Amino acid sequence: MTPAREAGFSLLEAIVALVVFTMGALALYGWLGANLITLQRVNDRQQSNAMVASALEVVRRVNPMDTPTGRRVVDQVEVTWAARPVEPPRRAVTQVGLPSLFEVGLYTLAVEVRRDGELLETLEVRQLGHRQVRAMEVE
Repeated sequence: MTPAREAGFSLLEAIVALVVFTMGALALYGWLGANLITLQRVNDRQQSNAMVASALEVVRRVNPMDTPTGRRVVDQVEVTWAARPVEPPRRAVTQVGLPSLFEVGLYTLAVEVRRDGELLETLEVRQLGHRQVRAMEVE
């Protein structure tokens, strides 16, 4: 007669199953942690990009011929710029070639964007400067 086989797991089989499960859980936990860190970095970068876009809107409204250097603070974001001419200012003409009321010049603006004193981004932007040099003639 052969002895009856006992049903169930032995202690050794249970320990091996727990070790395999633990290794899988640790790998999953490490993967999840790495994904959370990456998600936080992406979120930080999106916020930074939004602040830089806001800073560019501020700079876009600057006339570098009138305000060659400056600083503006919007919420926690500080925008500073310094303009240098690319070409000397010259008299503008209309679309049909007639003299305009304005003098225009092309400038490169060095822009720094800071949040709470920490430098987020440095940019270079080309922008047109203008100044009215003569009055409109009334007939």
